[in-house]
Amino acid sequence: MSSVSRLGYLVLLSGGIDSATALYLVRRNAARCSTLSILYHRRNRREAEAARAIAEAAGVEEHVELDLGFLREAVDLGAQIRAEVESHGAPLTLIPFRNLVFYSVGCYCAWIRGLDRVVAGHNAEDSQLFPDVGRNLLSSFNELVGSMLPWRRVEVEAPLMGLSKLEVVRLALELGVPLELTWSCWREGEVHCGVCEGCRKRKEVFRELGIRDRTEYAE
Repeated sequence: MSSVSRLGYLVLLSGGIDSATALYLVRRNAARCSTLSILYHRRNRREAEAARAIAEAAGVEEHVELDLGFLREAVDLGAQIRAEVESHGAPLTLIPFRNLVFYSVGCYCAWIRGLDRVVAGHNAEDSQLFPDVGRNLLSSFNELVGSMLPWRRVEVEAPLMGLSKLEVVRLALELGVPLELTWSCWREGEVHCGVCEGCRKRKEVFRELGIRDRTEYAE
């Protein structure tokens, strides 16, 4: 039997497959485990509902929701910013400095609860899409945070960073993650749209792994 870690974890839980898998991975041996969902402008309520359901299924100590409605995706920041983001090959779902904000808020919430680690669900493919994802960025952030409150450190971890989406889903199956509760769609709606990048990837990976896809798609 695995020994229980002395560390307490706060998992940044979006409601998607990656963050749900990260949660189920670290909670196995965690002394304490809570979750944090950050609500930003136009975030689909179904995503927040998924996060609540996953947190409940995992039996976490506490599920926290914070409303940061001032955070907006590039698509909502005007034509000039949209053009700039697109010219650099980044998706319009990009929120400028999103992970810097999320990590900072996560560290604060973890620190005041006496938790030691903030867990992000980034996979290997995220660093190809978003400029604020990567091991070097995490290392630099942790160094900065550690210098601010050196007597009790909080660090950010991304245990899935080396895994592809397919490998993450395979791990999710091994860990017993309730994939039917997760939400992957990038668009607003009551059901998965079936055509956005998130839905397309979900369909593709489930098909490759031979998983019965119980997701309801509009298309």
